[in-house]
Amino acid sequence: MDVASLWFSGHFPGEPILPGIAILSMVAEAFRRQGSEKGGRITIKGIRKVRFRRPVRPDETLSISVSSATADNGHAYPFKVAVKGHPVCTGVMELKINFTGKENDKRMEKIDQKALIHRIAEIIIFELKLEDITKETFNPDLDLVDELGVDSMDLATVVLVLQDEYGIAIDEDDYPKLGSIRKIADYIQKKLTPA
Repeated sequence: MDVASLWFSGHFPGEPILPGIAILSMVAEAFRRQGSEKGGRITIKGIRKVRFRRPVRPDETLSISVSSATADNGHAYPFKVAVKGHPVCTGVMELKINFTGKENDKRMEKIDQKALIHRIAEIIIFELKLEDITKETFNPDLDLVDELGVDSMDLATVVLVLQDEYGIAIDEDDYPKLGSIRKIADYIQKKLTPA
């Protein structure tokens, strides 16, 4: 991981470490890529038995390994994140894999922009536990970082939910493009629009 990564911003000045949510986001992305290579769409249903063994520092290279589904539950996939062979995080992700043709894939459907903006607002309100604000009163052009005070951890949490909700991958380099609800909606629309 590069020390310039947004993940290290504020965690912690003088002695930066990679937040646990960032590690889980990378594991989720690895699962999604694996699913798309097989022609499916992966939805994360849950994460359990997560153990963080030690902090991850800048410039350490992570390796992510995924085991086959466990015998007791065909949708539970153990994973391990390591640095130089030493575990830094282990756990189990519960997944649902959908194999559908493009003609039946709801991601290809045109999403109503107003409904999309309201859904994104609902997610942000719920995940960040915002009070005194509703999806109808949430200004879609409000700057989430400068005006609302959303930090990198908050954004990472919202991104995880959005990726799962819409079956898309959001690269960390694209986080600066997600400055408002409207920008997030535009970003999602582009991701869901067939090339």
